[in-house]
Formats: sequence, structure tokens, C-alpha cells
Amino acid sequence: MTAKRRPDRRFLIPAVGIALVLLLVLLRPVSLARPEAQNPAQDRWVGYYMVLRPTADYELGGNWETYGDTKILNAQRQSDGRYAFTDLEGQALFFDFLPPTDPEDPYSATVAFQSDVAEVVHNTHITDTGTTHSLSGKLYFGPATTPALSQQDYIWTAFQVYQREYGSLYLTRGQSYGSGGFILKQETKYTSTINGSTLQDALSVELRMEEIPRLESCTFFQLDENGTLLDQTTLTEAEALALTDGSYQLPLAEGTDCILIRQDEERDGQTYTTLTPQPDGSFTRDLWFLDERGIGVQVMIQTISE
Repeated sequence: MTAKRRPDRRFLIPAVGIALVLLLVLLRPVSLARPEAQNPAQDRWVGYYMVLRPTADYELGGNWETYGDTKILNAQRQSDGRYAFTDLEGQALFFDFLPPTDPEDPYSATVAFQSDVAEVVHNTHITDTGTTHSLSGKLYFGPATTPALSQQDYIWTAFQVYQREYGSLYLTRGQSYGSGGFILKQETKYTSTINGSTLQDALSVELRMEEIPRLESCTFFQLDENGTLLDQTTLTEAEALALTDGSYQLPLAEGTDCILIRQDEERDGQTYTTLTPQPDGSFTRDLWFLDERGIGVQVMIQTISE
């Protein structure tokens, strides 16, 4: 007769203990990494990103993502603090709402903006019921240098820029516009809560698009009070676009009473402008040249004493 062999309890108890430990580990709550919440409806519209592009055979790049039910292109913050959109070159006019510098003081939050346009004006109006931020500017543009293309072969697309609650920016595809000047203006209202009080804030951005001729050169005639020519200097388009800081220093001839500027335009002939001196005797003027794409490049004319 064969006796039944009893299980060795020396091995049974440790095995049960290990099983209980594994069970407790499996049942223990674990903090899992959650994907970033996607709620475009809570994001704030902050302005425009203007792209001048050909009407045909133009690719918007391959870095677009799906956000909710919308295609977006996320902004990349550069080392200089400005934002860029991969493979999409354009002109910016949008707000950047920065977080509070003091986490315990919501009023320490600041508002910045990014601009590639001219005549920018930023106003803030604060009341007991809320704050209104307004931003406006002007974008100069004209014909491209590509011989085979005319201005009618290009269109502007106004991409809409949004900012998430935690600060990152992105854009969505917007409406396109043909050649000629036009005005873009949009206002949005949103609710904020500070120290338990609900405020009704507003945000407004206006962008004026102005078409200008392409300048081939500008000639500066320095005249004395009798109209006698004292000096003559010409700034070509290539020289203007090569200026690294956008400033052109014009040596001022002694006895100059006024400066006559002749702008030689590519298609529309010549335009003359007369400059009178500032209280300190200097002369200043902003001129606009066009780069190869047809985007306005500002050149500040400043006289220096010889």
C-alpha cells in the first residue's frame, strides 16, 4: 500500500506569500501617464499669421496634427523667444499671454505680442468688469521678383493663431485673399476668474494689408536754402535689402536745408518726397523695399554729420 504524500509546507507557505504579494501589486492603484487634454473650445484666439503663397502647386508642409476635429500646426519657440511654424514662412501679428511671474499673484501675468508688420499699436484698457487688449498693424506687400509670376499668381492666407491655457501656440488654416489691399479685423470675448471674481475680457486684432510698388532705387538730393545741390546719393534695392539692421546712414552735407527723395519704381515711374529737418537738424524717413517674395522690408533713413 502506497501512503499519500503530504505537501511540504516549507514550500507551500512561501509560494502563497509570493502569490499574495503579486496580487497586491496588481490591485494597487498606479498613476499612469495621461495624454494631454484636447479641448480646442477652451483655447483662446490671439491673432493672425499671414502667408503669401502661389495659387498653385504649394505645399503647406507635413507637420500638421489632428487636434479635436481640427488640423493644426504647433508653434516652436525659438532661442530668441519668438515663435516659428515649421515649413511655413509668414508674417506674424498675434498676442502671447505669459503666465504670472508670481504664482500667488494672478495680476503679475503679462501680455506680449509677436509682430512682423509696421505701425504696430498695442493698447490695454482695464476696468472693474474686465480688460480689453487691442493690437493693430500694417503689412506692406507687392510684386515678387519671379519673372514668370505676377501679383495675381499669389494669394494671402490668414492663418488663425490660438493659445492653449498652459501657454503653447498653434495655428489653423484660414481664409485666403487675392491681390490688392484689404483689412482683417476680429474681436473675441472670454471669461476669466481672478480671486473669485468673474471678469469679461476682450481681445481685438486688426491688420491692414497695403500693396506698394517695387522700388528699384532711391536717390537723395541734399539742397541748401537756395535750392542748390550740395550732395547726391543713391541707395539701390540690392543695397537696401543687404542692410543687416535695416538702417541706412546718410552723410549730411553742411548747409543742407532739405532733402529731396526720388523713388524709382519698377513699373509706376518716379515719386518725389521732400524731407525737412528735425529740431536737432537731422533728417529721418522710413522707406519700404520689397524682398524677392514681395514682402515689405523697412529701411530707416538717418542722417549723420560728416
